Amino acid sequence: MTQARRVRLDGWGLYLWLLIGLIPVVVPNGPARTAIVDLLIVLGFGAFAVTWLTKRERIHVPFFGPVLAISVGSILAVVNAVSPGASFVAMAQDAYLYLWFIMVVHLLRRRDLDGIRVTWVWFACAIAALGVVSLVTDAHLSLIDLARPTGRRAFGTFYDPNMFASYLVMSLFMLISLGDRMGRMLRWGACGILLLALVATKSNGGMLSLAGGLTVWAVVRGWTRTVSPMALAAGTLIAVSVVLTGVWLILGLGVGSSQLSSLEQESFLARASHSSEGRFKIWGQLQHTYAKTPLGIGPGNSRWTTMSVETRVRKDGLTSKEAHNDYLAYAIERGPLALLGLLAMLAQAFAKLAGAWRRRDEPGARGSSMGPLVAGLAGALVAACIHALTIEVLHYRHFWMLLAIVCSVEGVRERGRAEQPGSLEDPLGLPDARVAAA
Repeated sequence: MTQARRVRLDGWGLYLWLLIGLIPVVVPNGPARTAIVDLLIVLGFGAFAVTWLTKRERIHVPFFGPVLAISVGSILAVVNAVSPGASFVAMAQDAYLYLWFIMVVHLLRRRDLDGIRVTWVWFACAIAALGVVSLVTDAHLSLIDLARPTGRRAFGTFYDPNMFASYLVMSLFMLISLGDRMGRMLRWGACGILLLALVATKSNGGMLSLAGGLTVWAVVRGWTRTVSPMALAAGTLIAVSVVLTGVWLILGLGVGSSQLSSLEQESFLARASHSSEGRFKIWGQLQHTYAKTPLGIGPGNSRWTTMSVETRVRKDGLTSKEAHNDYLAYAIERGPLALLGLLAMLAQAFAKLAGAWRRRDEPGARGSSMGPLVAGLAGALVAACIHALTIEVLHYRHFWMLLAIVCSVEGVRERGRAEQPGSLEDPLGLPDARVAAA
């Protein structure tokens, strides 16, 4: 008991606990949108470097090939940058986040992911409750007013509501991935708080990403429960048939059309057309600019694109805004090589989850208990990929923490071996002194 308690309360465990708690606290911010968590990250870099130089532990470098392609494409695109300074800042931020990601993967690979995910969920519930309470008290709103199309939106401790929604959706899937490792009442209570905060953000992209993530979660959960492919296909066809029947009844026969129109006008769905109009202006201008510079206009240079008077999106000038789309931003700012690297990185992340499930029955693995974990993380990844169509999630620290957890799933088997009876290996030890690219 004494040794187990010491393991749980070791220094790096406390560091990860603080890291998960401070990641969503990005305001107030400092220069270049630095946050209080960045001080903790920099201190962690120093301690991690000392530890590695002392023990020469093995360091895994996930996504090395895709990140190399992204880096090469970004460097080539700087030649066409209107603001080279903005490009260098963007690439410095990329390097900073990736190095931090490698460090977190190294720290997580031999630790209990259940505790990490529970900690994430508890902090997320606290941030969600804070966002809802502050919105209701400051604006004197009722809970019904939270879903109206106009009015203030909840952003919690983030820059904007969309960023808050991205974090809440990931947190919901972290909660789902716990399965029965959290009590039923606690699960439903946490789910209610997170969903209420998500509604209060009035984020169309957040809701769309949640729907897509839940769809993939249901399919993967059925797969991990060894449901037959025919049963999965039948369930999918039934769901599609129900949706198409509803669409036919509304559009073809007009059943419930007035009620649906009233619901749309009185909910945040009414904002969808206005939001998409502004984004289409930005994307159209970026595509026109990209036609002249196929290697890319330079990382971080979307906001420096000049728009015409008719298509401008800023009231105080003709400069554009960020691309609000990770895939388009990579293709136009960094070129096709960087876009291929991004897609390869995401594909490798999904492959790691599939590989972890295939190895569930190997010695030291967790067997069928891996199912909720793999399904929840797959849903979170899909949700992030969908949300990346309307915001740039690669800028967010919580997205890289999600990727670190995905990569650390490969270490579950190693943890299982270390925890077997008679094992002399410290479950938190990292003895190998090599550097590996995964």
